[in-house]
Amino acid sequence: MLNRNFWAFLFFLALSASFWLFLTLEEEYDIQVKIPVELTNVPKNVVITTPPTQQITVTLHDRGTALIGLWHTHQFDTIRINFYDYNKYSGHVSLLTNDIAQNTLNKIGGTTKVVSIKPDTLEYFYNYGLNATVPIRLNGKITPDSLYAVGDTTIRPAVAQVYASREILDTLTEVWTKPLVLNKLNRSESHTVDLAPIKGVKIVPSRVKVTVDADFMIENTVQVPIEYINFPAGKTLKTFPGIVSVTFQVGMKRYRQITADKFAIVVTYDEVIQANNHPLRLSLKNQPKGVSHVRIVPEEVEYLIEDSSEN
Repeated sequence: MLNRNFWAFLFFLALSASFWLFLTLEEEYDIQVKIPVELTNVPKNVVITTPPTQQITVTLHDRGTALIGLWHTHQFDTIRINFYDYNKYSGHVSLLTNDIAQNTLNKIGGTTKVVSIKPDTLEYFYNYGLNATVPIRLNGKITPDSLYAVGDTTIRPAVAQVYASREILDTLTEVWTKPLVLNKLNRSESHTVDLAPIKGVKIVPSRVKVTVDADFMIENTVQVPIEYINFPAGKTLKTFPGIVSVTFQVGMKRYRQITADKFAIVVTYDEVIQANNHPLRLSLKNQPKGVSHVRIVPEEVEYLIEDSSEN
């Protein structure tokens, strides 16, 4: 008895499911289908700098039963663009998608309607081998960890071969990577980074290896003389002291490269006049890259203007 009831339950469950599915498929829906795109018969001496999109998306509208049949039985033909059909030596071809996809869409037929086609245009760029070599620049936001500084950054390869029209090549001086973000850097890291695409340009290679070093910061102090400029003829400046200490932080790898002659403390005659006999506050007019937390000791000095013409 139990076995008979079980099979009866399954029968009515299947019947109700079939009825529900039938009603559901009688409703109208939208579906999206992907149709491949291929550029054919490209001559060997032609470089496609920006190829057409590899597929288009077509939105179809119909009853569920029709769409299921279409989905399972219709083989959407690849849209093939013959290079020679549109070669006008302009280097740029732009085609309405609806026009070149018409043969494929006509085969859908029946009650199914085409709601939309994306993209609405297909375009590609090409040239006959025109190229140039340009440097590759890093588009990066790199933040070192505390007590570290960003050290050497290398890009391999450092240059790229770019293929484009003469107009683009005449103005293209460099190419950039896609953004690279590194936070709290405290060691050497290498990353493979794609180059940012440029419309109408083929870039070789399309990606590079970026290596960024983190340099541990240490403190150093050098003795820097105070210089003066723009003083009237016969006027000289004497400060007390004449040499001050400059303390700074620098990465260990650059420690020996940062010497006193890389800094400049310069006082102008206008600054002396503005001090109006008060202690003269010093500031750096020049400092090397890669140093931070720079301090001058002492920050203020006494001074005397001497008239050498009286001697």
